[in-house]
Amino acid sequence: MNFELMADRTRYLKENPKGVSKMCRIMEDMRNESLKEGIKEGMKETALRMLTAGKYALEEIANISGLTLEEVNQLKEGRNA
Repeated sequence: MNFELMADRTRYLKENPKGVSKMCRIMEDMRNESLKEGIKEGMKETALRMLTAGKYALEEIANISGLTLEEVNQLKEGRNA
């Protein structure tokens, strides 16, 4: 019975115009979420490089990287652990 329900749902999402539209929205949301996560990881990498260089104040790192001061402090503590 579960397979029949899954098959019906899959058919709806692949063949019905409303289902296709819904699936497109879901995929778009997933792409946007993934992009935001990637950008955040890039910001963290930049902050870590700046921390490693040791030339910048924490406030400067937060300002340049786009992270909050709290996030920069967490990265610094995690790096020292």
